[in-house]
Amino acid sequence: MPRPASVMATENLAFKLIGQTIGGCQVKKLIGTGGMGAVYLAHQLSLGKEVALKVLDDNWAKHTRHVEGFLREARLAAKLEDEHIVQIYDVGTDGRHHFIVMQLARGEILKDRLKRGALEVEEALKYVEGIARGLAMAHRHNIVHRDIKPGNLVIGEDGVVKILDFGLAKLEEAESDKSQGQFMGSIAYMSPEQSEYMPIDARTDIYSLGVTAWQCLAGQMPFRGENNFDLIVKHHAEEPVAPSVVRRDVPLTVSRVVLRMMAKNPADRYATVDDLLLDLKLIRRHQLPAAPSPWGRRTLNPQPLDLAGQSSEKLYKNALEMQRELFGAGKAVVPMRELLPKMGAKPRAVTDPGLVPATFLETRCGEKRMPLATVARYQFAPPECEDKLGYGERFRLYSMDERLVIRVRGPKPLGVVDVQRLFDLLEALPQGVKQLAVAVDPDYSAQGSDIRWVVDTYNILDKRGCQFTLIVGSMENHTTFVNLGIDSHIKLELELERTLTVSLDRLSARETPAPAAPEAAAPLTPSAQAMVAQIESLLSGGNLVEAARAWRRLVSEGLERRQLASLDDLRSSLYDALLHDGREAMEADDHDTATERFNTLIDLDPGRYEGHFHKGLLLKSEGKLEYAQAFLTQAILAAPDEAELFYHRAIVRSRVDDLEGALRDLDMALQHNPRLVAAYYNRAKVHQQMGRGDLAKRDMQMYQRLKGGTGSSQRAGSPAPKAEGV
Repeated sequence: MPRPASVMATENLAFKLIGQTIGGCQVKKLIGTGGMGAVYLAHQLSLGKEVALKVLDDNWAKHTRHVEGFLREARLAAKLEDEHIVQIYDVGTDGRHHFIVMQLARGEILKDRLKRGALEVEEALKYVEGIARGLAMAHRHNIVHRDIKPGNLVIGEDGVVKILDFGLAKLEEAESDKSQGQFMGSIAYMSPEQSEYMPIDARTDIYSLGVTAWQCLAGQMPFRGENNFDLIVKHHAEEPVAPSVVRRDVPLTVSRVVLRMMAKNPADRYATVDDLLLDLKLIRRHQLPAAPSPWGRRTLNPQPLDLAGQSSEKLYKNALEMQRELFGAGKAVVPMRELLPKMGAKPRAVTDPGLVPATFLETRCGEKRMPLATVARYQFAPPECEDKLGYGERFRLYSMDERLVIRVRGPKPLGVVDVQRLFDLLEALPQGVKQLAVAVDPDYSAQGSDIRWVVDTYNILDKRGCQFTLIVGSMENHTTFVNLGIDSHIKLELELERTLTVSLDRLSARETPAPAAPEAAAPLTPSAQAMVAQIESLLSGGNLVEAARAWRRLVSEGLERRQLASLDDLRSSLYDALLHDGREAMEADDHDTATERFNTLIDLDPGRYEGHFHKGLLLKSEGKLEYAQAFLTQAILAAPDEAELFYHRAIVRSRVDDLEGALRDLDMALQHNPRLVAAYYNRAKVHQQMGRGDLAKRDMQMYQRLKGGTGSSQRAGSPAPKAEGV
């Protein structure tokens, strides 16, 4: 049921409050009107600071339930303390005025910024991540905003985005007719479940944030219509095109994150904002997001909706009436995404070809552009494309020594968009490519963060059965990658002299087959289910050794990958328990038990860094420095932005007289955590041993300045580095 139309305060009435004092705040000027009242710039007299004062409009204040709702907004939002949420300072009633005193968010409303066009991809991702962080805080308090849109988001003068107006927020109600079939929010950004008789939870904010992200990236709205009912029907029954189709410099990996946020079925979206934040973090860290590619089930440009001449208003109201009857009878409500297609709302027949990555991604030769699928059909590159076949801004393609080579051009490290576009290319290559190398120019400035995209490149190609080689053109870069431990997993070549020839004669002429739709995991066998129950019982009883043995037996049952993935929570619980036990044993100098626990951790989940890290610490304490360095390198490979890993490897390297290596690791540790006090102390000692007195003095001064302060920020459960002697 639609919400009652708001009776907005006119500016003439709102201006009458200027100069008055309400709630201890002197009203200075009107900022704007909207929602349930007007917002003013005011001077908070007791604190002597400028604030935003929101006053409930007189027309709303006549009704007790509106007053209660207005004040409830403040009470809910006042719980939320986060840099991405406008802070509530005070709430109350002063005479006949009901007010909220809020933080004054100086900056530009995102809606106004978007009038100038789309955002840069990295800028858009930054704002989406900031909004998601604010929503994560709200959701932890069981508060759903329900009206996330650019008009409720402000970009501060410091570049931090903040969420405004929790006026539509309410406590989550799992099963309540009050949350069914009500319009709560702005139609253009509204999740499907907000306009039907379906439960509403925190995933509605994820959908609205997805629409906002789509607009930020594409510079336009994903759905358009002549009226609100057109928009509502499209939210339920029309798939949006990938933002990359509207704006080609948006990587497909970013598009699939946005499209997962906008899934019609809440079960197909990210389960929580924290899950979304993980994918955004992976993108920012130059890694492949976990969101699965949807292109096996749909094209990048799905067909628009065809109502077959029906009125969208009539179609929607008929579907809503069907839901209302089911809801009133206490029966399961069929979602509109299933009802509307049966009522005639189906994709329109079009002549435009359906786009998949191989036909969408473009290579270029001079001014000529060719889809990747077209290039793959050539037995060799056209003569005019010799050494000119480019992809994106940074990549060139050519064939050499029976393998396809992707060359990274230029000295700058790859940016976020560059890396994601590289992943697009790798995932779209023909299956016939069995050997591939990524080559970086001699002047390329390799960084510690490069390990992330290199490892994910290896993982993508390994799943395809394609051999991967990293080619570097300078000894400095070769040393950097060796120090990061890349050569222990990935073939590393040094190419000091080379001649380049561009041809694609080794590319297969076969088309890239559409990926198969994901299959559900087969149910566990009765014996496997029994072992799962046994492991859970052993864990609850604290018998970790037997629980680990039972896990090994379970894995040896020949489970499918999807079946093993369904047991990730159980494996994580076992891992955490073993890690805690191993740390306690190490602190008690019980090295035998600690060794057994850490070895088990590495076998249990080699992708997590903690097992390698603590095994390295144990070996360091035993004086087995070469082995310690190897395990610490493995830990860095798994978690290349953990400062303490580089710190401890620096200590080990200094003790085997590798002062240059120790210095590089200490630099990396401080790059990741500039307040790692002990790293300054030890870097000063290394500089001193190397005869660099000025640098040693500078670092010792920084150590003295910080050691009495807050110290370093540590991940929970990680041992805090101490100022060890190098």
